[in-house]
Amino acid sequence: MELRLVVQHTFELQEVANATEALAARLPAPPPFIQPFWLLPWLKQNLDKQPVWLQCFNGDNLVASVFAVIAPSQGIHSPFTCGWFNKTGDPTRDQIWIEFNDLLAEPQWHQEAVTLVLDWCKKNARDWRLEITSSPAPWLAHPDFYCDSTSIPGYAVLLSPTFADKDSFLASCSGNTRSRIRRAIKYLQVHYGDITVRDFGHNPPAEILSEMSAFHLQRWKEDPQGSGFSNPDFVAFHQALMQSGSANPRCDILGFYAGEQCIGYTYNLLCNDKVYFYLSGINYIESSNRFQPGLVIHTYAISHYAKQAFTRYDFMGGDSQYKRSLSNHSYSLYMLRLLRKDWLTSLYQCVKTLKTQFFKRKCH
Repeated sequence: MELRLVVQHTFELQEVANATEALAARLPAPPPFIQPFWLLPWLKQNLDKQPVWLQCFNGDNLVASVFAVIAPSQGIHSPFTCGWFNKTGDPTRDQIWIEFNDLLAEPQWHQEAVTLVLDWCKKNARDWRLEITSSPAPWLAHPDFYCDSTSIPGYAVLLSPTFADKDSFLASCSGNTRSRIRRAIKYLQVHYGDITVRDFGHNPPAEILSEMSAFHLQRWKEDPQGSGFSNPDFVAFHQALMQSGSANPRCDILGFYAGEQCIGYTYNLLCNDKVYFYLSGINYIESSNRFQPGLVIHTYAISHYAKQAFTRYDFMGGDSQYKRSLSNHSYSLYMLRLLRKDWLTSLYQCVKTLKTQFFKRKCH
């Protein structure tokens, strides 16, 4: 039986919850970002963007689901009406940053569902974005779209039960990384006190969230994007996520202390046997290069979650030295831009190619 696509422009959040929770429960291990845990707070916050609910059915059974938002063109770099999957195209709203983005779909129907969704997409906008995904292949196979794909490195620690002992984890790191972390731990212990981890769970006290936010704001204040905690939409979304009451997936805040001195926090998403490290708030109380709070808190977090039988501590997308130093596994994520094939996008692609070649020649 062929799949059929149902397109809903209006829907109740409870209707979405009932349908997608039942679908997610049938899947082997969907990431938290495409489950109702993440998408329901996102939908509630973005109903003014008029998300469209695309559902694929096999008979009467929902086998795939995704949300699309169509945004107006944004000038020369995005001259076409643009559709986004599980995002809005508004940088302020999208600062919450979804990863492992995709259809929520039964594996055996995934390819067919992507094709069906893209058949609808080509009639409704020229330009479509899927950011960021770990499964690009089904999206690249549609014959009616050009595709630009940008690769982003991802890093993770595949957890061994022995990593419950932090020294066992450190033994798996390079000699240089191991020495740096051991020196940093000793420095903290001598100057501040023994290092401890406090698990504040999915809905920590207000003062803990406030301190984590302050650390994050201080760290990213000079960055062009800034800290998400300066963005009311970002803050409101994560407050809703933490208060969702979901047991799996769920949020988890860890605090790290040397004596009574807080050295930082990590904000993680826990899903099945995986930990997705989302962000940290680090207390840079010293500029000494012996003070390495980031490496230390991740070392203790890895040990903490290994004790709880988690099997993966995922740093997710983005290239950073600390990720390369601590991880024992790497992979790729992708930002996909799908352009419907027609005369206008063909012209656009041609002009873009000529422009690229011109600047390459100029550089040489």
